[in-house]
Amino acid sequence: MEDHAIVRRVLDGETGAYRLLVERYQDRVYNLVLRIVRAPSDAEEVTSDVFFRAYQKLDAFEFRSQFFTWIYRIAVNRASDRLDQKKRERAGSLDDLPAEPGGGKAGAGDPVRSAEDREFAEALRAALDTLDPRFREVMILREQEGLAYDEIAKVLGCSIGTVESRLFRAREKLREKLKRFA
Repeated sequence: MEDHAIVRRVLDGETGAYRLLVERYQDRVYNLVLRIVRAPSDAEEVTSDVFFRAYQKLDAFEFRSQFFTWIYRIAVNRASDRLDQKKRERAGSLDDLPAEPGGGKAGAGDPVRSAEDREFAEALRAALDTLDPRFREVMILREQEGLAYDEIAKVLGCSIGTVESRLFRAREKLREKLKRFA
């Protein structure tokens, strides 16, 4: 069943149908929030809050966009609020990054290559942690969530040009921090 049909069912009084949307997007929202707030306990709390707030504001959903875009925007906003609340405290790691670039295939059987790949992955995680949250968010949405520029713009509530600019600046900052691996 399509998301819009489920939203219509919920708005028509079938509140139990909302569970279908939660089940469909819970893992993706949690992973997105975790990449932003960095702490699993915070990510769980923010994810619950995202779905609670989305339910409360479901009547404000405009059927012009996809539901996942709408809920991702709520998730990014709530995760950013949590960062502000925690005064940008950073905990945890980017668990979805592979331990080794390329999923570990390139260095398989070669201990020197494996060690270099692990070192690069650790340096990449550290570099991502130092990015301004605006840049880290856009990198996560593009590179890890695979969203298109227009989808990212909708999620973040900005223009496509802003998305492009933030991605460019984030990549430049990462390139600078990781130049020793070039």
